[in-house]
Amino acid sequence: MIPAEPWYEPRPVRSLLPGILLCLALAVAAQQLAALPALHVLGPLTLALILGMALRAAAGPLPWSDAGSRLCARPILRVGVLLMGARLDFLLVAKVGPRVLLLDVLLICAGLAGIAWLARAFSVPASLATLLAVGTSICGASAVVAAGSITQAEEDDVTLAVGLCGILGTVGVLFYVLVGPALPLSVTQLAVLCGSTLHEVAQVIAAAFTWGSATGDLGTLVKLVRVVLLAPALLVLGLVTEGRGVRYSLRHPPVPWFVIGFLALGILGSLGGLPGGSRAALSTASIFLMTCAMAAMGLHTQIAMIRKAGLHVLYAGLAAFGCMAALAFVLIRVLRIA
Repeated sequence: MIPAEPWYEPRPVRSLLPGILLCLALAVAAQQLAALPALHVLGPLTLALILGMALRAAAGPLPWSDAGSRLCARPILRVGVLLMGARLDFLLVAKVGPRVLLLDVLLICAGLAGIAWLARAFSVPASLATLLAVGTSICGASAVVAAGSITQAEEDDVTLAVGLCGILGTVGVLFYVLVGPALPLSVTQLAVLCGSTLHEVAQVIAAAFTWGSATGDLGTLVKLVRVVLLAPALLVLGLVTEGRGVRYSLRHPPVPWFVIGFLALGILGSLGGLPGGSRAALSTASIFLMTCAMAAMGLHTQIAMIRKAGLHVLYAGLAAFGCMAALAFVLIRVLRIA
């Protein structure tokens, strides 16, 4: 699980290099494995996450790699998402844009209230239940950390909630990749389902790109709408918890800068502002950076933390994700998102 300290803390290059090289090696290995017929369906991103988790389980904590892997898991992830905008064609989502926005809003509202109640029914402490609701409904670890700072949650609760989002999101990726094609949904609807329910941007990318570039772009856009909706959700959370408001700055704007860059690059590409060669190069770079980020996320996922907290916490998280997926499935059909 990724430590909570800011990723922008200055560090010597020599302390970053070992972790970066480890994530690069795992990313290259994942790309090689993804070329095998039996593993092609998983894709390099999912395989990189599995490799990272397997290494962490076999070797235990790797403190010498923490600084570099944290760099890959946070800022490198955001750079990869920003560059992913080069792949976007906004005509792809023109017919479902308003419906997708309504879908995300409904899911977040239902999730924030319903998951907190559901987790409490599993005897999860109130603070952890709130963090689990925010992370599952909106955008995983980043939402948990932001909500934890607003609600003054205990550090252990924030740590556990972040770890849960990583583990549950990984289960979600594998479920959608392996079971998704058997669901009575089109590939477009599968992409919307992934983008509206998975915890992390990288997890959405890992799942949605399994069915092609167009579905990957759509799933990413649906997910980033949820990221944007984190801002009003935090404002409401701040008002509900002890009447405290939320202050933003240039460093911490209400809409993350990488989301703004993603959308700007997508608009530029949709308007023909990027030559074909540069769009292809940016797309390739974005996928590789995402693969490195997935490996880093795997290296920081601690399964032992779930055992320490008790299986009821894991059951609550699984039930929360299952309910979100079921509700999203129903709304996709009701709203006729095709």
